[in-house]
Amino acid sequence: MKIKKLKVIIASILLVAFLLVWGTNDIVTSEYFISSEKIPADFDGYRIVQISDLHNKEFGKNQKRLIKKIKAANPDLIVITGDIVDRRKWGTKYMEKFLAESKGIAPMYYVSGNHEVWSFKYDKVKKILEKYGVNILDDDVKTIKHKNSEIKIAGIIDTGFEDREEYVAEILKTLKNKIKSNEYSILLSHRPEHIDDYADAGYDLVFSGHAHGGQIRIPFIGGIYAPHQGIMPKYTKGVINKRKTKMVVSRGLGNSVIPIRVLNRPEITVTVLKSNQ
Repeated sequence: MKIKKLKVIIASILLVAFLLVWGTNDIVTSEYFISSEKIPADFDGYRIVQISDLHNKEFGKNQKRLIKKIKAANPDLIVITGDIVDRRKWGTKYMEKFLAESKGIAPMYYVSGNHEVWSFKYDKVKKILEKYGVNILDDDVKTIKHKNSEIKIAGIIDTGFEDREEYVAEILKTLKNKIKSNEYSILLSHRPEHIDDYADAGYDLVFSGHAHGGQIRIPFIGGIYAPHQGIMPKYTKGVINKRKTKMVVSRGLGNSVIPIRVLNRPEITVTVLKSNQ
């Protein structure tokens, strides 16, 4: 009887260990549909893949599993919303593998996260991004053209850079003023907790990460903890509506301080634009 109980305990431990490893490393694709009268008809069905919080993580040789997921999503655009590296386990190998294999799938646009900024090696990261043709949105606005139409995409440097926290609202409005009111606007910003500022500035669609899905998720409750949101965070995944602004929050791919995820698999998001014109 004791031997049977021991076998059950060992089997249970092994099962839990397997589920933790699987749940921390197996990538899921989450798809969302965003509609607006401001989205040009030419952009109807336009597919945006979001990569966030890679944190120097490897998903197979040459990031094979991650690249397979991206290709399967058939993106027209790839947006990278920060923390592509990790300041605690510094290195650019897996970042470079990802960029090298992603190049040519779709145009890539990037905005910094707190780990790039706090590593004090952001210049090195930018040189690598430029090497692979990534568009860096450092407090900048660019035009995305598709068929005979265009939309605007903006990006804000992470607020950890030079203590920019108190200037976020001002920077966002300055960037938005470069976009016409009838133009559909996308914003890349690492931190979802600034959603009120994004909505106040009037952006149509925002892509954020940073929260890691709350790291540990409890059914019917949600994430347990997120950086800069604390315990029981509000913004950890999915599409969040704030007035006329829609924010897509990625659960991200890698981890930083806590090495495991619970009921919170690594994620890429696919956002499909739908025109109401």
